[in-house]
Amino acid sequence: MEQWTREQIMKELKELVPEITMKKSEEFDGKEGGIWTNGESDWIFKGLPPFDHSVEYGDFPRSWAGDKKHGELNVNTMYVNGIHREIYSWLEERSWYPEWYDSGTLLLWKSIRK
Repeated sequence: MEQWTREQIMKELKELVPEITMKKSEEFDGKEGGIWTNGESDWIFKGLPPFDHSVEYGDFPRSWAGDKKHGELNVNTMYVNGIHREIYSWLEERSWYPEWYDSGTLLLWKSIRK
């Protein structure tokens, strides 16, 4: 698959997670070409948060909260570096990657092609 443009990623990610808010990275830190979004929100993707920075540090918020639907899943099954596994793979397939700035700020960048 060809690398997607920022506009394509923003449009299609909005279809996957309708509540998501995104801005161009230039509005956050001046660096060009990325996407800036919030890592702390009530957004839902397939019954779970699309982004959850806390799982990077070993928290198990779904099972500890008594989530009967997803309680048997461990963090490694659900998330990759705090990103829902399906969204992480979706970004990767389009040659983009997520990068946490802090627990509340997530940036998306084009992967460097060689």
